[in-house]
Amino acid sequence: ETTPESILYFTFDYGQVDPFDLLDKYSKMTGIDWKHKKVYIFLDEIQKLSGWSSKIKMLFDTFPNVKITISGSASIQLEKDAMDNLAGRYFIIDVKPLSLIEFYELKHSKAITNPALYRSEFDIEFESYIKRPFPEIVSWKNDQDVFTYIRENVLSKIIRGDLQDTFENINLSLLERMINEFYASPGMIMNVDESVRKFGVSKTTFERHLFFLEFAKLIRVCANFRGSHMAMSRKSKKIYPYDVSLALPFNPNMDIGRILETKVASVTDANMYWRDGQNEVDFVTIEDQKVSGVEVKASKDMNQRELSSLDKFSAKFSAGKFIVYRGEDNKINGKNYVNIITLLIKENL
Repeated sequence: ETTPESILYFTFDYGQVDPFDLLDKYSKMTGIDWKHKKVYIFLDEIQKLSGWSSKIKMLFDTFPNVKITISGSASIQLEKDAMDNLAGRYFIIDVKPLSLIEFYELKHSKAITNPALYRSEFDIEFESYIKRPFPEIVSWKNDQDVFTYIRENVLSKIIRGDLQDTFENINLSLLERMINEFYASPGMIMNVDESVRKFGVSKTTFERHLFFLEFAKLIRVCANFRGSHMAMSRKSKKIYPYDVSLALPFNPNMDIGRILETKVASVTDANMYWRDGQNEVDFVTIEDQKVSGVEVKASKDMNQRELSSLDKFSAKFSAGKFIVYRGEDNKINGKNYVNIITLLIKENL
């Protein structure tokens, strides 16, 4: 059983302290022999500790009883340092923007134990939620203040701060032009050769900066599914904002269809779509080796013509069929109709 005394939290906002010295002071305060007992340490803003990765590596290798969780506001730098220096010694917990339930709980200061009872309230809050999925701003009233926060405290901090501090040869102007392009039209199909000509840079430079944006979780790249993960097309990739809230400051009047599509991409962690000639399916998911096509529609009613591409995809790959839309939850003729609020509550299909 874990006791409060076996848990240590420290933030390096307080200054530079060697983790071993910190644990020795912890032992003197608690009487716990950290070298032999199981203890849990949480080290925040670890990037502010000079040479942190080598110190954590030594602690991890020498004292397996010490369970370590590290965090920091410079998450990009943290992840790169971990990849470079802590191979085989770490796993990443990706803290995403707030879920719809978390947003509602924070905004209204109540715990939701039965989400089904709050369907109508969630539906009312949806428009506010998609703009404000960050804890600091859930109760802000003014959209312009929200958009300014996202531009300055999220995007600018990552592009002009974290990325520039982590990688060399960053072209800030190119990154910002790419963001403007991608966020103005979520779900756009990008042809690399055409983009290279448009931005006036080499293919290597463009693809490197595309990697920077994807690594920083500012965009989501979906490849064209060809029957397996190994056969995905390297051309004609679809680009989405990592979360729709990032794009709304650039396009406040975004079409509801694009809003829903981008949100579904985030919730399902999409990385594939399907396009063959005139036929296209928004997303492709694979779970337990079962392939499914996912279509996102802004309407409450569907007709067969709108779903013909999904039917062709299903026939070609023996795939499941999901429609995320604004109507009722149903399963009709082998198709799963899922209301967008249902998806946001469950966060899976």
